[in-house]
Amino acid sequence: MKKIILKSTYPCLIKGEECSFELDENDKLEIMDEDKIFVYPAVYSRRNIPFYINLRNLASCARYSVHEFDNFTLLMLSNEAELVTTQKEHLFFNNEKCVISVSLNEIKFEFKNYCVTYTCPHETTNFKVFKVGNFACLEFSSQLYVFNTADCHLSHFEGEDIEFEKETLSLSKRLDDCENRIKKSTYSLAGNKIKVESLKFEYGKEMAIEELTPYRFLEAIRAKDYHFAKNLLDASLNINEENLSKFLENVINFLPLSTNDYIVISGDNKNFVRFETKRGKIVDISVDKLG
Repeated sequence: MKKIILKSTYPCLIKGEECSFELDENDKLEIMDEDKIFVYPAVYSRRNIPFYINLRNLASCARYSVHEFDNFTLLMLSNEAELVTTQKEHLFFNNEKCVISVSLNEIKFEFKNYCVTYTCPHETTNFKVFKVGNFACLEFSSQLYVFNTADCHLSHFEGEDIEFEKETLSLSKRLDDCENRIKKSTYSLAGNKIKVESLKFEYGKEMAIEELTPYRFLEAIRAKDYHFAKNLLDASLNINEENLSKFLENVINFLPLSTNDYIVISGDNKNFVRFETKRGKIVDISVDKLG
């Protein structure tokens, strides 16, 4: 039986025949001699219930996906959400009603013939709704969602300090990463488009450990700190910051399989990314899209 590597996008308890393991997004579990395992999600809901996986007959489903590699099988757990509508608010734009719905873990914007939904990875109990120009805004603690009524596009912002001055949004967010980044950004909400006015980063104590170079690189790409990411590349790659801004599209999360191998999640896409490093610099990157 080929080795199975188990990864999860949410914390859970894995039980086999004799042993049990606690797993989160930074861990991996290697499985060799098991016929089945039981999965107990750390956060219980009516849909997010315990289940078991038959390791002798693996097939992708709503709860997990299966990906075959030469030397191992990757089994990746995905989360299911429970939807419970709790409150609705209304805003008006040129006499057209925009309906904002907030549920236990989902938000929804309905305007004219369009409906945009988003599953939130945070609590949605306390919020406020307001408008800025042509934008409907929904703010939680440290989370802001901005719905553009001109093109029905939803944008998500995050920060400990969220401030509006007329049509200018200012954000400050401390990132829990290797560099202890503080991301400071300002956006203009004038007209029908959100425009980036400025994006700056401050750094704490740098963790310049050579083995962590790929991890730090992906952290920088996720934060859109392309200048920092470029400095981790060997000059032979000849990649500029504009190229990096398009690399792997918009990285939401990444799951380490080893110090050089990662599953990178960009929207609905998942990629297997392998790095090669020399003397603390990245000299090669290979990307394989997971089906």
